[in-house]
Amino acid sequence: MTEPPRFEGDAWCFGCGPSNAGGLQLQFLVTGRGVVECEYTVPAHLCGRPTVVHGGIQATLLDEVMGKAVQVGLPPELAGRRSVTAAFSVRYRKPAPIGEPLTARGEFLRIEGSNVFVGGVLADSAGKELTTAEARWRLLDDMR
Repeated sequence: MTEPPRFEGDAWCFGCGPSNAGGLQLQFLVTGRGVVECEYTVPAHLCGRPTVVHGGIQATLLDEVMGKAVQVGLPPELAGRRSVTAAFSVRYRKPAPIGEPLTARGEFLRIEGSNVFVGGVLADSAGKELTTAEARWRLLDDMR
């Protein structure tokens, strides 16, 4: 297992930036071809309802891990290209518990031109799917 690449400017990212004291400071591992995972225990101040992770935080966890899956899933000739979320769909299936380890998993699915398609799952410590997401990311032409 390895860490996905970092880009200049990532230090202040709300999701993964190690320099952002107010952010989540997520850490990721590449666990397979085009697959990235992140384990995170959401603190109580990020609840939506008592004992339940705020839906926006769940979406952030998934968006972050899927973005890393884009980075590691690109073919060698496109490695290092920057990308942004272009479309994002999330489905909340079961409440995600505050204060318990959750695993976010992102998977590179396919690339069509400058569009990259990824899927994501947020699961509890027993592996039960709590939240799922699908996204389309857009490769940027002018940034590396």
